[in-house]
Amino acid sequence: MNDLKRFFRVAMLIGIIAFSSISIVFATTESELKSKKNSIDEQIAETNSEIAGVKSKMTDALTQINQLNSQISSYENEIESLEIQLSTLNTQIEEKEANIQAQEEKYQEQKELLEKRLVALYESGSVSYLDMLLSAENLSDFISKYYVLEQIAEFDQELLQGIENTKNEISTQKEELENSQKIVASSKETIEVKKNSLDVSIKDKNNLVGTLTAEEKALNKQLEQFEADKKEIQDELGKIAKREASKKSPSKDTSYVEPSSCGYIFPVSGLSKANINNKNYPSYDGHNGVDVNIGVVGKNVVAVKSGTVETSKALKNPDGSYRSYGEYVTINHHDGTQTLYAHLLAGSRKVSPGQEVTQGQIIGIVGSTGNSTGPHLHFGVYINAKRSFVNPLRYLP
Repeated sequence: MNDLKRFFRVAMLIGIIAFSSISIVFATTESELKSKKNSIDEQIAETNSEIAGVKSKMTDALTQINQLNSQISSYENEIESLEIQLSTLNTQIEEKEANIQAQEEKYQEQKELLEKRLVALYESGSVSYLDMLLSAENLSDFISKYYVLEQIAEFDQELLQGIENTKNEISTQKEELENSQKIVASSKETIEVKKNSLDVSIKDKNNLVGTLTAEEKALNKQLEQFEADKKEIQDELGKIAKREASKKSPSKDTSYVEPSSCGYIFPVSGLSKANINNKNYPSYDGHNGVDVNIGVVGKNVVAVKSGTVETSKALKNPDGSYRSYGEYVTINHHDGTQTLYAHLLAGSRKVSPGQEVTQGQIIGIVGSTGNSTGPHLHFGVYINAKRSFVNPLRYLP
């Protein structure tokens, strides 16, 4: 049976080589044959990604639209991030203004108290602390008066120090307030620039869409749906990041983790980075991960690290066909990172939202659901602190 399988495999290999018009000398050793097979596997793998299915149909107009879609999505994410930053700054400014007011009221109270002390001292005339001590009738009276005078002196010292501290605090708070207000002004200007750029990109895209043929429009609709689905997933991960940030303790900041300390394993069982054909990031506009696409058929997809399953779903069109990422899973690792596993084999997802998973646990099987022309795993790493996807190659072992 194995010999029969080997025969068909070699026959298929020869057919592919002939079809590709590649002239080779038949391998005389097993290692040479294996080398040739790996080379062809890599050529086939180049087509196993979500964009490959439409690459051959991508006209210049569609290519430009796809680039504009990516720009539009980027501008929208940047504007959203800036507006969140702006909202946070405005809240901080309100808190600083309230604190300054409280400090100024405290300063006024301390100042009035000091003035009363000075008036009291003036009204007491030239009687000194020494006179008070010498007027003591006995040792007990002397100790009592000495204690009272000591308390008065400490009180005066604390009052003066308190006034100085309050003045410094007001000065620091006002300086911080001015800096925050400058950042707000700068952020507003940046948002305005980004919005103008967004409007230009949208206008350019609409102009190009108007020139498309019926077939191109159908393909463009598919690409737009993919962008919308990607944005929805990014927004979901952003909400999770916000939730994580709200419950973290100040002493344990888990908003960011360095690639060197993430502790990930490879997301496909038994494979490694060598099974990623295109190691450029992003490999094309809007691609927010890498595609594991060499020797992946039938392989298990595993959790790169322990965590909580946030999403496990299938993206489908109204007619029931898969779209975009097809069957996918996201996992929150509670260390400032979240991971995405897309295009899983139909019906192979083995985890549900809210489920706790351990590192290496099987979550599905490599498939080709959604925008895909061949079996591959789209793997992405989302960083909470950045509120975006980053190059996952840096996080993989």
